Amino acid sequence: MGLFGFGKKPGLGIDISSDAIRAIELLPTADSYTVARVASVTLPKKLIVDDEITDLEGLTKALTQLRKQSGTAVKQVVAAVSGSQAISKQVLMASDLDDEAISEKIETEAEALIPFPIAEVRYDFESLGEHATMAGQQRVLVTATRTISVDTRVQALEDAGFKTQVMDVDNQAILRACDHLLPQLAPEIVASPHPILVLDIGYAAVQIIVIQQGEVIFTRYQSGGLNNLLGAIDDDGAIEHAQLMAKLRANETDDMSALVLQDFLASMAAQVTRGIQTFQGNSAEKEFAGVVVINAGATLPLMLDSIRKQVEVPVLALNPFEQFALPDKLVHFHYQGPLFVEAFGLALRSFVPWHM
Repeated sequence: MGLFGFGKKPGLGIDISSDAIRAIELLPTADSYTVARVASVTLPKKLIVDDEITDLEGLTKALTQLRKQSGTAVKQVVAAVSGSQAISKQVLMASDLDDEAISEKIETEAEALIPFPIAEVRYDFESLGEHATMAGQQRVLVTATRTISVDTRVQALEDAGFKTQVMDVDNQAILRACDHLLPQLAPEIVASPHPILVLDIGYAAVQIIVIQQGEVIFTRYQSGGLNNLLGAIDDDGAIEHAQLMAKLRANETDDMSALVLQDFLASMAAQVTRGIQTFQGNSAEKEFAGVVVINAGATLPLMLDSIRKQVEVPVLALNPFEQFALPDKLVHFHYQGPLFVEAFGLALRSFVPWHM
């Protein structure tokens, strides 16, 4: 949705997920950022199904509640669509083309670049710089998604009092957060020549992301997130899932079926392994520098222990609040840090003067 840079103004990122909406407001400092505000509002079940909004009015109410809870006065916001709804393709173009010329070329060649009618999509692009071996050529990443996927989110945000300045893609926001956080929190992973495996373990799905040298080189979305575990533990729906998550986060699992837990972890491991095999089958890379776990799965000790037992590389639960301290009144959000990785990456987008 165009090229925007907010200068020294605050940056507000809002992550619209299937289970909740989460916001981070960042303030730029001389050489970094500070976290000014953090907020989270749980969404009703089935308000978002398969990344599609089924209740626009309900989402608007939740976003209005989020704005009030955060206390933000910022109107401009960066949000995202799911990468499962977007098509990304890297193409070569002449290095001397500016943004306007690149846009014209994309529209001229839209049929070959975008598998939807151009009138039905929103697209954006980012120059990835000069090609390493082809002089006079730049690499351009073109990303497109159906207009309805963008417009429903934009409409809900605007009805809640926000103005959408940039509509990003979730895996690009996660990449941005990793690029910003990992050099400080996991320098040994960054120093490796091998790619980094990111496991985005949410409630409804798992996203496998492989990043290397500042680019997303592979993604895979698979249904079957933590809701499968919560449903198996509470098969009659008698217990609030928030209660179950609190016990799982505290590693208080003695009253839970060991077989149910083991079955879920085995199923998750098989699911991730299939995704990794798909990547390795189409790549020369067979090793990873490390595993970065984000979202709700990263808050569960049993999940992290299971992953660490299966790999020989470092495993990190990525928490932005380990590097960027929260204001005293917001310290209760610290343990939720892995759930805010995407929102953090979206807020960072406010200060980046390039497309995507």
